[in-house]
Amino acid sequence: MPFAAVNQIDLYYEETGSGPPLLLIAGLSANMLDWATLLPTLAERFHVVAFDNRGAGRSSAPPGPYTTRLLADDAAALLDHLGIERAHVVGASMGGMMAQELALAHPERVDRLILYATYARPRPLIHDPWFNSVVETWERGDPDQQAMLLLPWCLTPAFMSQHDAVADAVAEWRANPYPAPAHGVAAQAAACRTHDAHDRLGQISAPTLVLVGAEDIVTPVSCAHELAEGIPEACLHVLERGGHSAEMEYPEAVTEVLLAFLSPR
Repeated sequence: MPFAAVNQIDLYYEETGSGPPLLLIAGLSANMLDWATLLPTLAERFHVVAFDNRGAGRSSAPPGPYTTRLLADDAAALLDHLGIERAHVVGASMGGMMAQELALAHPERVDRLILYATYARPRPLIHDPWFNSVVETWERGDPDQQAMLLLPWCLTPAFMSQHDAVADAVAEWRANPYPAPAHGVAAQAAACRTHDAHDRLGQISAPTLVLVGAEDIVTPVSCAHELAEGIPEACLHVLERGGHSAEMEYPEAVTEVLLAFLSPR
């Protein structure tokens, strides 16, 4: 199994496809399987590297708290391990926070940057209670409760009104072979709470796309505007449909935008 020994942990990763390197960075509690709806199409054009962040999946989960800078340094070390000098980077949610820190701390490693469903800084009134709920639910260890906490926040009301589809989504969550441990989720949540790149966004030099679903209630369009306004010459694309995890409901729409931005010009 492909593990990279980096920064005193073992980081699980997989590679697929051929072409320019493309690094996919997943969000809170997620593992690389969360890219399943996008991966086949992306791998037709890119050498795709996906991995499990520390604290989740098959990677090590040392005690926290973590920071998004620490997690970004893990990603940079993985590129070193693979001999990849420079890559396009797509970060989703917490992964988008990591991608900001990667572009700031290691600008020479980032070609084009896509910040998807993420923020430059949290909104404490909204995000502190939300992260508290996530951490408490993981501590209870019930995957059905975990799924039913996250699904209404990450998917649209239209999806949640389809009870058979919701039941299937819960069953798929329950079947996840690599669930994140509670202490890993708490450590990652701490990284999300403390992330603040707002005053440094102007230092990001990579061509950047900020992508968000119009129905995202975790990192809403206002968060995307803040990112796009702070990053020099960043592009903002608001998907007509889709919540925080638009790639689950509308993978074709998300893939189309990614490929359009990443294609040679």
